[in-house]
Amino acid sequence: MRGEMKWEDVYKLWEQGCWRFPDILSGPVAAETVFVEYDREGYFYGYDWLENGAAQERKRRISNDPITFLYFTAPSNKGTIQTAQMLAEAEDEEERAAIWIAATSFELTERGSGMGTGLSRCADALNQAAHMFLRERYVMWHHAMRKLVPEIMIPYSVLESVRCEQAETVMGLIQMNTLMLLKTYTPLLYTSVKDTEAVYGRIVADHRLHC
Repeated sequence: MRGEMKWEDVYKLWEQGCWRFPDILSGPVAAETVFVEYDREGYFYGYDWLENGAAQERKRRISNDPITFLYFTAPSNKGTIQTAQMLAEAEDEEERAAIWIAATSFELTERGSGMGTGLSRCADALNQAAHMFLRERYVMWHHAMRKLVPEIMIPYSVLESVRCEQAETVMGLIQMNTLMLLKTYTPLLYTSVKDTEAVYGRIVADHRLHC
């Protein structure tokens, strides 16, 4: 694989790889809504990812002790929070695919640096194509963010042994990691507003460049 890739070709690779798990990879990412008691001016609204067991415990803690959650819970990674929000607010399958590809390929580029396996080069080509597609639709991740998905679940020893000559190899890794994440992690939406539709509209207006 040489040179830049067009987004149309990258998306075709994604679609080809989705045929075994179309409902999981192509379907919407629906965050579980968790109501948070908040009696100050304004409202509380934000996303997060937690492992399935931890998510249920977090929901219980918020229900029993919202003050501890609001003021004493350590903040999560900003990059993964932004990814969760982008996925939840994506308008269609193509946007969700681009978000998964851009976020995961970015981290694979970092992981593959220095391996000499071609992973970093192929992942970077996918990342650039997805990034170009998304940048007219979203405020993109800050350049200082180094974690955009909750976890790269593919073991380092596997990544180190994969020889990447074609972008479709990396696309397979991206989709494999996405499948494992969606089975292991739960996206949560914390909100102090029971009618979240109005808040959602304001958030989208703030974060989508074309609004």
